[in-house]
Amino acid sequence: CSAKPAFRAAAGADESLPPTSPKFGTPTATTLLLGPAGRFKVETTWRTPQGTSGSGQAVQLTTDTGYFYFFDSNNVEMVVKVLDACSLNQRFWDFAGGLTNVQVDIKVTDTKNGTVKMYHNPQNTPFQPIQDTSAFATCP
Repeated sequence: CSAKPAFRAAAGADESLPPTSPKFGTPTATTLLLGPAGRFKVETTWRTPQGTSGSGQAVQLTTDTGYFYFFDSNNVEMVVKVLDACSLNQRFWDFAGGLTNVQVDIKVTDTKNGTVKMYHNPQNTPFQPIQDTSAFATCP
């Protein structure tokens, strides 16, 4: 049995993972804190065609990026990132890519002001990429 290598932050990324911010909180097993100072809380829920459901299990990769697994920690189901684009279009951007066709609901909360964005992938539908470059008009 060979061990799989652990995920590591990309070169130049913040090595103190996961980020913890006294202002915005601490990530949990089902919650990522992404973006500047962990400002954006990301949570997912999933449901299979058979009715099994649950919360996605969160794994932090960098300060802006993480992934979720649903059924097995060795099976990545969805990658997500929140980017600070305030200098480009006065917005924070949400991106996600999924490797699943189960129903997925994503909730991204700006913990600074409570603004929420919801994204939905229907049951039995290949996960469509999310490239929301106008997600949060909550700069700075």
